[in-house]
Amino acid sequence: MLAIQGLKCIYDTGSRGWAVELALSGEGEAATRRFDVDGPDDAEMLIEAFDESTASSFDPATGEIVFAYEYADLDEDEDETEEADEDAEEDGEEVETSEADADEQDEDEREDEKEKA
Repeated sequence: MLAIQGLKCIYDTGSRGWAVELALSGEGEAATRRFDVDGPDDAEMLIEAFDESTASSFDPATGEIVFAYEYADLDEDEDETEEADEDAEEDGEEVETSEADADEQDEDEREDEKEKA
């Protein structure tokens, strides 16, 4: 696997076609590879995928291009988040909340006051 250092969109006037050129490096060598694409939209899509990826590589044996991404853990339990906020409040730390969270907290406080009355 060779690391992809950059991508370049090329319009070849000789063949009148679009291509993407990969700048590759790895194992003490640097190389470029050119691949034909259907048009500028496909080239742009590949360049955006490269820009958004955290790592990208090219396998010369298979011709496969791999873009890897890191994502935040979106499965975090809401209860854990609320408990962490409560712990921080008990410790006297400020807790950042969104406007929706603040509105929800205000509503909960009003309901608690109504129940007490």
